[in-house]
Amino acid sequence: MSEEQRSQGWLVRLVAGLIIGAVEVVLAVAFAALVFGGDLVRNLGDGIGLYLVAAALTLGFLAWRAGSRGVVGSVQDAATAVLAGVALTMGDRVSALAIEAQRGGATDYERPDIFLTVIGATLLVTVLCGVVFSTLGRFRAGNLVRLVPYPVVGGFLAGTGWLLFKGGIFVAGGVDLHFRTVDLLVSTVDLLVSPVTLKRWVPALAFGVILYVAVRLVKKPLVIPIVLGIGLVVFAVGMLVTGSSIEAAKHGRWLLGPFESTRLWQPWTLRALTGADWSAVLGQSAGIATAVFVATIAILFNVSGTEVVLHRDLETNRELRDAGVLNVISGALGGIPGYHALSLTALAERMSVSARVAGLIAAAVPLAAVVFGASAIELIPRMIVGGVLVFLGLAFLVDWVWDKRKALPPLEYGVVLVILAVIIGRGYLPGVVIGLVLAVVLFAIDYGRIELVREVAFGETYHSNVDRPPAERALLRTMGERVQILRVDGFVFFGSANGLLERIRKRVETDPPRFLVIDLGRVTGVDSSAVVAFVKVLHLAEAAGFELVFAGTSDAVRSQMARGGLVASEIVRFEPDLDRGLQRCEEGLLRDEAVEVSEPDGDALSGMPSGLRSYLERMELPDDAVLIRQGESPDDVFVLESGRLRVETVTERGRRMRLRTLRPGVVVGEVAMYSGEPRTADVVAEGPSVVLKLGKVSIERIESEDPELAAALHRWLATTLAGRVGDSLHAFDALFD
Repeated sequence: MSEEQRSQGWLVRLVAGLIIGAVEVVLAVAFAALVFGGDLVRNLGDGIGLYLVAAALTLGFLAWRAGSRGVVGSVQDAATAVLAGVALTMGDRVSALAIEAQRGGATDYERPDIFLTVIGATLLVTVLCGVVFSTLGRFRAGNLVRLVPYPVVGGFLAGTGWLLFKGGIFVAGGVDLHFRTVDLLVSTVDLLVSPVTLKRWVPALAFGVILYVAVRLVKKPLVIPIVLGIGLVVFAVGMLVTGSSIEAAKHGRWLLGPFESTRLWQPWTLRALTGADWSAVLGQSAGIATAVFVATIAILFNVSGTEVVLHRDLETNRELRDAGVLNVISGALGGIPGYHALSLTALAERMSVSARVAGLIAAAVPLAAVVFGASAIELIPRMIVGGVLVFLGLAFLVDWVWDKRKALPPLEYGVVLVILAVIIGRGYLPGVVIGLVLAVVLFAIDYGRIELVREVAFGETYHSNVDRPPAERALLRTMGERVQILRVDGFVFFGSANGLLERIRKRVETDPPRFLVIDLGRVTGVDSSAVVAFVKVLHLAEAAGFELVFAGTSDAVRSQMARGGLVASEIVRFEPDLDRGLQRCEEGLLRDEAVEVSEPDGDALSGMPSGLRSYLERMELPDDAVLIRQGESPDDVFVLESGRLRVETVTERGRRMRLRTLRPGVVVGEVAMYSGEPRTADVVAEGPSVVLKLGKVSIERIESEDPELAAALHRWLATTLAGRVGDSLHAFDALFD
């Protein structure tokens, strides 16, 4: 690279850094004017100094930590808008207490410093943001906040846009937009149309709209600094045309100044530790928590947006940890929350400059303003500051109120509008409450639409894996209407429990079953409403005279059901899985029909080829003895002579599941022998049993010594295997369903 090219490269980096730093100065000043307005306007210079230091720290820290990843930081608007409301409320509270003390004749009442109280709240909000960010990143839980429904997040952000928009009008014109009552609405409108205020807030509104339209249409990173520069030039020309002096503009509230102090930064947080009214700060715990919550949502949105801008993936948890450390340090110095900035990151990316170099250069701009620029900062027009806040507010409002009107379903879009309307009419905290309520309702509606309960037919497809004689199986197939099987999935809560109850009640009213089987094997949990619904099902069972069978209930779910009064009894049965639950139903139905569960006669091995017995080895098995273990080599085939065998396997959740119960005359192990694959399941004795073993060596002897017997043996094994294919497929379908 030539010397000229290197010079040009550094020139581009310098220009990019200066532009980013200048934009950050305007943002910091705008946010300070938003928080330190009204009764705190005399401390505006001090607030600006704190926020400029926070801006420099944010730019510098993220340039050092995340600059290699292309990330540029900035003080952020979302939490600041909520913090402004907290500051206003605390100021009103402290003033009200002072007035009350004076009316009570108190002479020793010392009024707390409102400015230090706001600094204390700012410290708490920013440090808590840092702690929350770090904790989420430390435990790799960055995606948890994304569980908040999308339209609820949209309502919060639209509400944040309203706070920024009204803050811009307040900074420029001194009018606080209130619409809570008719009287406040009339008073607000009167102030807005007053000639004194009208000429102040209209230019700010116009500038904010122009800036927003320019950004939306041009879509170039340099559009913001260019429009800001044009705005300053137009304001200066306006002063020249009208013949206004700087002093007149200051005293006419056209400029931010004059400031009481020429020092823009002092260690206010140290003074706030003893001088703030901490009871007032803690009294705003709901607002502080809301500010932290909104900031957490915003940083996750910004990280995702930054990935789009940079065309690369970022590790969310790492970004959270970096932002967490930044905010703890910034909060200790009285700064507001800061993290990734989409617009500034895009500016550095499109100018093809190193975000680390540009960020470090940009950090020097707000620092220079703190050190040298008190007299320059107070010359910034309120029109520009208010217009920037209006621009930021419009960006949120238009995005969620206009752009999302077609992207969101009508119900979800309505949620956004309801939350925004509550925030406008009643304030941000009531909006948060309504938002959380709507989140629950929206979840209940959406989750309730999912078919979590599936009714399946008993008899033909769904029956136990107990090997029964054809006559018994045929009889059970005729009794399908006597058993109702409901398979339930997911989490059963108030939104789905009522649907389950109504389905059962409807069946009981028309044709009560003999058994009601509720399969909870795939249920992850239940709430108290679901337990109440199950208790009501118990009452239906008592009244209608059917037996209630719960299958596959986990220990946690069963414990919760027991706390609700649902325990095993003559009417309520708990079975370990659906297979055993259906076995209970089958045996009960057979008893009702006075059919004794038959055992095969002594000729159970009549189908075995003659001449095979001389090759068989007799084995006696005690109860629960393991005949075949899963994973063993397939060397032997077994024939059950008497007793029962249970074929079972272990599911992915570690639960043992019965695949089949075998009766005498059944061959075991032939599939693995033919495939050569290891055993796929365990075979265990159910009670004392006798099996006949046909070893691999014996089969080889038969094949070499008696080909006709070998052919008969393989025909018998193939016929036995083919006859069990249907039931085996059903068992595996039940396992993987």
